[in-house]
Amino acid sequence: MPKVLDHIENLMNAGLDGLKAAETANQDLKKNAVFQIEHSFNELFALHEKKKKSDQLASAEYAQRHWF
Repeated sequence: MPKVLDHIENLMNAGLDGLKAAETANQDLKKNAVFQIEHSFNELFALHEKKKKSDQLASAEYAQRHWF
């Protein structure tokens, strides 16, 4: 969960950087904001897939243990 919160905070900060980039027409700030947003989204999606796989394994293990 701490990783999720870190990436959500990073998305918020990158959004604010994107706003600053739009106000100042700063291309470097824009590129950094886009990179940070893409990075955080990719990490969040990876954490989501990891959680889904973990839940599937736990469910399968529970069914196997309590089959009889």
